[in-house]
Amino acid sequence: MFDIPDVMRMAQSMARHAAARQGVIAENIAQADTPGFRARDLAGFGASYQATPALKATRPTHLDAGPASDIFAARVDRSAPAFSPNGNTVSLEREMMRAAQTRQSHELALAVYGSARSVLRTALGR
Repeated sequence: MFDIPDVMRMAQSMARHAAARQGVIAENIAQADTPGFRARDLAGFGASYQATPALKATRPTHLDAGPASDIFAARVDRSAPAFSPNGNTVSLEREMMRAAQTRQSHELALAVYGSARSVLRTALGR
């Protein structure tokens, strides 16, 4: 009957990616003084959006889905700066830059979603 337009679905996915990435950034900042901790990050939005399956499992045995999807799984950041003396790779400056970029991505997703909603409202005559 009514299907969500692709642009709104993409904006929703972008907002979810930004939220997940912000969580990983917060974990990195929280672990900045932990000896041996390796900074982590998510794959870019484009890679995670293309990896989204067309069909989604509603429970673990549905469609032989197996374990939960790892689209937003954090991975060790190989481009992190050199180790600090305690073996930690978290750079607070770098994490703050990532947080700002992620905030901008989230705001962009919300702006696209709002614009698409306005277009739909206009089309419906409301």
